Amino acid sequence: MIQLMYFTSSLIFLTKGLHINASFLNFLRHLQKHGLLLTTGLVLQLCLVTPCLADPHENVLKLLKQDLSEQAFVMVSQYLQDHPQDPQMRFWLGNLWVKKGEKKKAADIFLRLTQDCPELSEPYNNLGILQFEAGDYHAAKASFESALKVQPDFALAVENLADTYLLLSRSSLEHASALDPKSKSAKYKLELINHALLDWSQKQSK
Repeated sequence: MIQLMYFTSSLIFLTKGLHINASFLNFLRHLQKHGLLLTTGLVLQLCLVTPCLADPHENVLKLLKQDLSEQAFVMVSQYLQDHPQDPQMRFWLGNLWVKKGEKKKAADIFLRLTQDCPELSEPYNNLGILQFEAGDYHAAKASFESALKVQPDFALAVENLADTYLLLSRSSLEHASALDPKSKSAKYKLELINHALLDWSQKQSK
């Protein structure tokens, strides 16, 4: 069982090209270490072709631990030419595409993995992060929920789902305020959320 995980927040991408008030922007910055969590390790279950790691898997794992992404990318790509259905290598390739900034290619890989290996929770989680990053919070919510149906104790997916609910709630309150600018309750709730996020981010920075 492989459990190599890098803790990476996709919330940082919300700060690019979007108009966000200062308190929430501050929250997003501090959530880089505590927000949406991207797993780069895959718990191999029924989809694994062999019962134990072969040497190529061990070699890729070593490269990933040393943060030698380019070497790992070459090794994974070469291996998949002869073993295109290997779920662990495909999962690693998806994460390596993320590191290269090729989010669409990564999302396609994670999506196919959820279809080919629905018993694995990690592809759902990482697909959800890319959907979240793209601003498709409802799709992200569905992906995180799918991950938790497979593995209810998947803590990373639980936290990612919570962050998604948070932004969905904030977005809904903003929409309510826009529909009814005179609504004091929506405005008050939105202020409460923003103040709470600002307070949380300030405490994290200490």
